Amino acid sequence: MKRNVAILSIQTAVACVFAVAATACDDTGLIPASLPNEIDTVTLYALRGTPIPAKSAFDIAYGLAARTDEGDAFDFAFDIDSLDTAVIIPAGALGLTPQAGLQLTDKSFEEVKEAPYDDYVVDSALVVSLDDVFIGRSRNTAGNCYYLGSLPRYGKFRVLEIDRPNRTLTLEFLVNSNCGYRKLEPGFPTS
Repeated sequence: MKRNVAILSIQTAVACVFAVAATACDDTGLIPASLPNEIDTVTLYALRGTPIPAKSAFDIAYGLAARTDEGDAFDFAFDIDSLDTAVIIPAGALGLTPQAGLQLTDKSFEEVKEAPYDDYVVDSALVVSLDDVFIGRSRNTAGNCYYLGSLPRYGKFRVLEIDRPNRTLTLEFLVNSNCGYRKLEPGFPTS
């Protein structure tokens, strides 16, 4: 009799775990969004011709500028090439993870409501000009996605200023920091 009670207790515990897991996710399989999408700005420094500790890269997963001399925790970098052209370089084009990608769009910043699933450039630089808009997909990272495994984050970016004398790029951006969510509008995303 004690053995039957123990088996029943284990079965009940397993059923409870599955019930909790099922209610913790919505019909997309994603946990409910816990972070609101917000519009912000960032200034990046060119990889060449600026001090080494200057932040030349951007980490989409966390919505932050990053230093390239402190590791590979970034998704794209900014540079001004030898022809004085402003370029955004995905991490894969720098010999790092090929998961992060970029995609230029002809839509305005406000018109970009959701990140696409595919067609991201992962291995070559994108030439950008004033007011260009691009969409970014981060490398797969488990940060804040402990229950879902490694998932990318998505963001949209607009070039506000290219300051060639100071070798900087200022971007307006909105990053969806919720695990696997692709909606790129302010507020709490639904998917």
